[in-house]
This record gives sequence, structure tokens and C-alpha cells, in this order.
Amino acid sequence: MIRRVRPWALAFLFGGPVVTGLPGGACEAAAGGPVRPPALAGTWYPESPAILLATARNLLRQAAPAGVPAGRPVALVVPHAGWAYSGVVAAAAYRLLARGEFERVVVVAPSHHRSFEGYALDEARAYRTPLGEVPLAGEAAEVLRAPGLARVVPGATGPEHAVEIELPFLQAVLGRFSLVPVLVGRVDAAAQKAFAERLARLDDGKTLFVFSSDFTHYGPRFDYTPFGPAAGARGKIRALDAASIDLLCRGDAEGFRSFVKEKDATICGQAGLGTMLELLARIAPKAKGTLLAHWASGEIPGSRDDGSVDYAALAWTREGGLAGPALTAPPAILPVDASAPPLTDSLGRTLVRVARGALEADLAHDPARLDAALRDLGDAPEASRMQAVFVTLKNADPPAVARLGELRGCIGQVVPTYSLDLAVVKSALDAALGDPRFPEVDASELPHLSVEVTVLSPIVPIDSWNRIRIGTHGIVLSKGGRRALFLPQVAVEQGWTLEETLDHLALKAGLSRGEWKSGASFSVFTGQLFSEERRP
Repeated sequence: MIRRVRPWALAFLFGGPVVTGLPGGACEAAAGGPVRPPALAGTWYPESPAILLATARNLLRQAAPAGVPAGRPVALVVPHAGWAYSGVVAAAAYRLLARGEFERVVVVAPSHHRSFEGYALDEARAYRTPLGEVPLAGEAAEVLRAPGLARVVPGATGPEHAVEIELPFLQAVLGRFSLVPVLVGRVDAAAQKAFAERLARLDDGKTLFVFSSDFTHYGPRFDYTPFGPAAGARGKIRALDAASIDLLCRGDAEGFRSFVKEKDATICGQAGLGTMLELLARIAPKAKGTLLAHWASGEIPGSRDDGSVDYAALAWTREGGLAGPALTAPPAILPVDASAPPLTDSLGRTLVRVARGALEADLAHDPARLDAALRDLGDAPEASRMQAVFVTLKNADPPAVARLGELRGCIGQVVPTYSLDLAVVKSALDAALGDPRFPEVDASELPHLSVEVTVLSPIVPIDSWNRIRIGTHGIVLSKGGRRALFLPQVAVEQGWTLEETLDHLALKAGLSRGEWKSGASFSVFTGQLFSEERRP
């Protein structure tokens, strides 16, 4: 039990169109009731369906080095901060799941916004995220309902982030499933045991139990500084969390509750974790817990906070044993090296499908193609390196080309800004919706457009424009604060000489023809062009 209410207990830790759900298995849906809209989309995780799905897959790929326990998960512990902070840690657990593996997910989370006795259920019909609606399992919720123990608590579930933040991950890895959201209020050991008995009735081999919790909240704003300033306390905080994680992995419910009381621990999901241990004792007494990933917000590069929140991912399987070490530090995302070999044609074709899928996800509200293409990328290391990308959209129908011209949109990055997969998705959406030269692309146009992806090498300056090679080099012209870029294929497609190319590039930069001849600087790059096959 928490012995006093701290500021963090009732506040967010970090603040920052309905689409067809992803394909998957059967769902047990609740009848009637409202649909809970997303409260965090666009702040704690992306609002765009395409960027959200690509981000989830990217985080899962970043977590690929995490150890994998033997067997199928019975229960998971995952953090619930914004994805920029704890997304990779959570992904270390979610990557253990397979499409259609579970039909129902029970998510047990602390309540940060409403104080109440017992456990709070929800009378909503579904929870909505940018990836679609997740139906609530009404019959399962009735199994959990009990006077004085579990009931609907008005106003508790609407603003709560600790359940919602898990749903897009679950949608990405499982596809369709039904949800049982549970918020934990003030509960003692007896209540935890009683509710675990009810949870155990849902254990049918097709139900996954997810327990949402962050670990030590450290610093003045959390009213917890037993080791002094956070910057010098990392080792002691790690040791504190390691002790609690060890008790969880050993299944020691009484030991864990005693530890929480003795240390006055600031583990926000502590009551839910105690409930989990009581549940495991009833449905999988021999299950073994393993740590998959663990680090703190203060250890994330660029963090300048006087506080810190620890995040950990754990899994319980009946077999136990971990193949590979746990992740103990945020993975680094590095720009592509100039010596890196070119992408394979197969990977390039997949990136084109990613670009096409991004357009269909956001414009046509159909993420199926994007989901399939991102899955085909798998754990390809090239997809996680930072690399600049341009996506070009072209009119493919001759009448449209004659009337409007071939180009329909082209946008990307000059300097590597995103990992390759996200760079393709963002560039595709920007080319369709953000190119100021054209009106926004409408979904009805998609069947009549072709998609090209150009993957850029690192950009290097040159000392003279005479070193530019038409057909080989993309060109960046800079002068007087103005800058413009042509991809390598532009001059070839237009049949321009080098001088003609630089004249047109100067015009694109807002300069006059010939102004590139003095006072301008040039950089060049190469590009791999991957084109979509024209549709008949």
C-alpha cells in the first residue's frame, strides 16, 4: 500500500480519423455503450495511422537485440510513458507476441487521475486509437465485477493514459483482439488475492495478461530523493529497481509488498504488480519471470530533467530461460555511413510498398498494405539507420499527364533526420499532403499515381560545379540563404545539360538564371531510385 499520496500519483508523467482495424483473429465484443476516443494521440504517440504503425514497427525493430524467453508469454509487465521515452522498453515485451496468438487482452494499470477503492472497470463498447477500434470484452468484465471489489467508477477511465498507451502496440502485433481494461485503486493484499481469483477465471489459453507500470519515480517533483540528486544516484536507483524486479521474477508477492512498504517505493503500478503475482500463483505457479529491458528517462540522450523515471519490461512464461541478455541502455540510431553498401533491390521494392501503404493508410483509411510491407522489412538493420529519403508521386494516366503534367508531389529530407522506414513514411505523406506546388492528393487519385522512392547517400560539399556529373549526382545549391535540391534523375528525365540543370535549380531556389555562377556553393550526393511498377 502507498503510505502517502505524492504529486506523481494523480498526474501525467510526460505530456507531450477512425480507420479500419488491422486484420487478425476473432473478438469478443461488448454490446452497447460509448466508444472511448483516444486521449493521447498526437502527443504521447503519433496521430497519423501510417506514422503510428511505422513507429510501432520501428520500436519493435530497435528492441530486437533484447533477450527472448522460451515459450509463450503468460503475462507481461510494460511501461506506460510516452513512446519517445519508454517505447523501446515496451517493444522488448510486445515483440514476443505473434499475430492472432491471443484473442483477448486484459490490461491492468494504475489510476493516475482518480482515487477510489478497489478495481475500476469500463462500460464502454470499444476503445479507439488511430489504428481502429478495439472492442471491449463485456462478458469477461462481468466475470470480474464484484460488489466492493470491482465496478465501474465514473470518470476514472476517460483520461487515463496507462491503458491507452499500450493499445497501438497490441494492435500492431496481434491484429484484432478484445480488451478488458482494469484500473487499480486503493487495494490491500486481501483485495489483490480476491481479484486475482476472478482474473484467473479468464485464463483460457487465448487470454494475455498485461500489467502496465513504470518503476522508480525519482526527483523533487516525485517527492522522492533518498539518494540525493538524480544525476549522481543512477547506480542506487538501479539497485533499488533490481531488488523489486528480482522479487517479481521470483513470484514473491509477500516479499514484494514488504519491499514496497519498507522502501516507500514509487512504483506507480505496485498494486497491479502485486495482483499479477497473486494471479500467476493461481494460473501458472511454475512460470518464470525474465527481465527484457530496463533503463531510465534520465539516461535517454538529450534528457535534461532533474528527475528520472525507470522503465522495465518483463515476461512470464511457463518454460522460463532467456536467450540473450536484457537491454540495459537506449539503442543508438546512427546516420548511414558513407561506406555502407547500396540497398538491395528487394529492400528497395519493399520501401516503395511502404510508401504506397502510407498513402493508403492515411488517405484511404486502409493500413493493411502498410502493415504487410513493414512486416516484410522485419529486423533489417538498414531500416533502422538514419538516411535521407525523397518520395516522388507522378500522374500515371496519359490524360492526366497531358492536362496536369507528370509530377504530382515530391518531398523528402536533405540531411538524415529519421530512420529509413520512418523517413519513407513521412516523405510519402508530405509529398501527398504538404508539397506547396500542388493541392493535396485525394484518396480517389491513388490508383492513378505511381510512387518512387529515392534513398540518398550522405551529402558532401564540392569545390566546383564542374565536378557535378549528370545522371550520377543529386545537387544541392546554396546562395544567400536560399537553397534548392534536384534528385539525380531530374536532369536525365528532362534532358538538360549541366548548365541548364543549374539554371533550373537556381530558379527553384528563388534566384535568377546564371546566378549560380558566382557566390554559390554546391554539394552532391548519389541516390538509389526505386520505382513502382506501373499499373495497367
